[in-house]
Amino acid sequence: MNRAHGVDLSHWDIAFDPAKATGQIDFAIMKVSDATFRDKKFAEIWSGVQKVPIRGAYHYLRSAIDWKGQADFFISTVSGFDFHFFALDFEGTNNTMGAPFADMARNWIEYVTTKTGKLVLLYTNPAHYDGDLSPYGNWMKDYPLWLAQYWNNPSPDKNPGLPKNRKSGDWIIYQYATEINYPGHAKEYGTSANSVDLNVFNGTVADMRAWLKLGAPPPPPPPDDKKAAQIAMIDWMIAQLAAKKAELSGEG
Repeated sequence: MNRAHGVDLSHWDIAFDPAKATGQIDFAIMKVSDATFRDKKFAEIWSGVQKVPIRGAYHYLRSAIDWKGQADFFISTVSGFDFHFFALDFEGTNNTMGAPFADMARNWIEYVTTKTGKLVLLYTNPAHYDGDLSPYGNWMKDYPLWLAQYWNNPSPDKNPGLPKNRKSGDWIIYQYATEINYPGHAKEYGTSANSVDLNVFNGTVADMRAWLKLGAPPPPPPPDDKKAAQIAMIDWMIAQLAAKKAELSGEG
């Protein structure tokens, strides 16, 4: 399966221009907010992200600040920008872990889902999922999972090691590479930093578009090479069929 490939970005990436990328980029997810502050490179990163066909936005949750204030700030910040899905970043750095913080994550996701009508993913790693969320409930199973888990030899074709309470294959996006296990490749993906986070969707580009109910993309301009043009048209037809299948099955 040719999975959809994506990057996630923040001020650490300095700037982003997908036109300069040599690596595959089908989707991009950018950091929009942290607590009640907009990411300081929001404008620079958005200028590139808006050129990517599938776009997501995420918020870094802070335990010391009211969850609703953070959620309302995120919603107001993304208003007017054409994002297709959202995500909540649940991590331990500069946070106090425990039941109250787990409840904040649940409340934030439920609230943003209800207010925006968009899919909201939970971003975390297996250790936080098992140690800082699962002891306080199993609500996470109701939301799509964006999982960070790094093998020593990263590959977009590998599957992540899952949390204990997640069934095999029960993930939506897998962050398989970062500066920890794949440093020095950011330029290949159009960013100005040294490293960039790399992700794959659990399916093809057509599957991802169908999951987000985006329909099929417009037909591509014909390449100069006849064989390449035929392949591009076949890919477009596959995307059209996937979108129609989702519509007929009640998912689109």
